[in-house]
Amino acid sequence: MKNNVTLPMSCIVDGRAWHLFTFEFKTPDGEFASYLYAISAEHAAALLADMKETAELKGQITGVMP
Repeated sequence: MKNNVTLPMSCIVDGRAWHLFTFEFKTPDGEFASYLYAISAEHAAALLADMKETAELKGQITGVMP
């Protein structure tokens, strides 16, 4: 198993380009960043708003299969 994750800067989904966007957040443990794919900055903002409302922790990633 690999111990890293490599992501493309963009990908095509149903004929549309989705681009990688980053976001930051603060917790009592510090400031962190993550990423998501979206069609535009407005779409990314809408997805982030949805994530704030509905996100659930599913578990730790322990490896990536090639």
